[in-house]
Amino acid sequence: MSQKLYPSAHILEMFMPYLHDEKRLIGVLQKIIDKDFYRNVELPSFPTKDRRDEVRKILADSGLTAITFVAPFLNEQKMSLCDLDDKRRAEVLAFLKKHADWAAECGYMTFGVPSGPYPGDALHDEAMAAQADTLAQIADYCASFGMNCSIEPLDRYAHKKALIGPMDEVVEWFKPLHGAHPNLFLHWDSSHEQLGGLGLFNTLEMAKPYLSQIHLCDCIDDPTHPCFGDLHMDPAEAPDWQTEGFLTPEIGAEIIRRAASFDAPAGVRRFWISIEVLGHRGDNLWHKEKIAREFLTRCWELSGVEMSR
Repeated sequence: MSQKLYPSAHILEMFMPYLHDEKRLIGVLQKIIDKDFYRNVELPSFPTKDRRDEVRKILADSGLTAITFVAPFLNEQKMSLCDLDDKRRAEVLAFLKKHADWAAECGYMTFGVPSGPYPGDALHDEAMAAQADTLAQIADYCASFGMNCSIEPLDRYAHKKALIGPMDEVVEWFKPLHGAHPNLFLHWDSSHEQLGGLGLFNTLEMAKPYLSQIHLCDCIDDPTHPCFGDLHMDPAEAPDWQTEGFLTPEIGAEIIRRAASFDAPAGVRRFWISIEVLGHRGDNLWHKEKIAREFLTRCWELSGVEMSR
């Protein structure tokens, strides 16, 4: 069996300085569509009703699918899906539902949420149960709109210090959740898996029954390096295609090949792959998009897999 894979533009991350500038972000979306390369986009939710209506129309007219990630907004509020205080976690769920409402109005395919932080070994089980409960509730809420919900395992011990986490543990925890909430999926990120130390291709294989999307993201995994960690660094560029990180086009190509060989997951309209690179204030943000697109193209060319349009 095999599945189709689609190229995605991580607009939210590349154009992070525009997070609260809705008009400017919609301009970016329109310019991305004009490039006629991507078939999916990753965007924030839009607080303004007129902007949500505008995004929905743009997506419908272009035929692109879209996902949103609520992580930047949760981080601004210092909120966590695994908060052990019931009152605060109820506030988190209400916050997630508000953003899910906005995502549904935008016509998004998937609502992405992050893992909460690791509270330490003594509270591990309690935090996992709390996060599972929050995730189940927001997945069911998303299902009422016909939306999928995804969660991204991060690294627990290297940099992000997240609850999830080591992929072998994640899939054991996630299997019953997906069984009870079939619109709930995992998001696989190469940087977190490299930092997690279990092996990129091992964790990709572990996660495959539940995967709906992939981020190719470079990182420096040497803890003595001043730029160590999941910093969403720029990808390699032609002509040498090298960085101080681990992610070469050959590794990206192999990830694409393996993902293409997996069975198409039930309930996933488009399995997409994007380059995750962070834009900062003062950066040439369209240069970020250019090098991300060129790196993704190079990976796809080396993979021998057809890029679905």
